[in-house]
Amino acid sequence: MSFVTRIKIRFGDCDPAGLVYYPVIFHYCHVAMEEFFAERCGISYAKLMADERIGFPTVSARAEFFVPLVYGDEVEIEMSVKSIGQSSVAFEYSIKRVNDETLCALSIQVHVAMNLDTRRAVQIPDKYRETMNAE
Repeated sequence: MSFVTRIKIRFGDCDPAGLVYYPVIFHYCHVAMEEFFAERCGISYAKLMADERIGFPTVSARAEFFVPLVYGDEVEIEMSVKSIGQSSVAFEYSIKRVNDETLCALSIQVHVAMNLDTRRAVQIPDKYRETMNAE
């Protein structure tokens, strides 16, 4: 499974040095995950949380930063499944600058399916697992 989305870097994403502040990269990854649910799973992440009471919080995150990003850049985030378990999924996020296809950052994050009412891990619903396993 591979999914791609683009994000334009905004003024507020940058630190005083003019570079994208590193935690913003994690935010971009979450945006990609939200877009994945909307486009591939047929449900917005907000609706998944509100109606099905399931969320996919990040329980582990690591990143490598290779080339700085700056205000005005556009990034392409490619998200792919690294592994999938009963209640967790590891996504790899590849962040490239669009104008020259330079790999700027790479992040691997583990997300756990969680019942938002009990705050306990649950099995990933089959309909989402199938989409995550596709391709």
